[in-house]
Amino acid sequence: MKRLATALALASIGGLFSPLHAATLDAKTWSIQITPLCGESVTDCEQFAFAGIEKRNGSELNMTGKPGQRACAQPCEPNGLQFYDGPTSYFISRDGWLIVTTPRKPVVRELGIWK
Repeated sequence: MKRLATALALASIGGLFSPLHAATLDAKTWSIQITPLCGESVTDCEQFAFAGIEKRNGSELNMTGKPGQRACAQPCEPNGLQFYDGPTSYFISRDGWLIVTTPRKPVVRELGIWK
């Protein structure tokens, strides 16, 4: 059941993102390419690569992550992808929200477009 929910949630990311293909989220301050790290026969991929470029200064950030969810009452299906760079969390929702938070406060919350 969990794998089916994950596959369905990821297949609907932006209408473009499938477990077999890369997609790019273009937001105001970031351009992020998300690539599944599973073989072609896997329909419920649970590991993804994040290759981001911060538009303000051109710095690059690469990490791996997995399906994640925003805070909600249980049960709750994954509705995006979660990545960590030390204590900083990067959440990308299937509807294009990029939410970057540190332990103290949110840093970025912006809506991007899937390409």
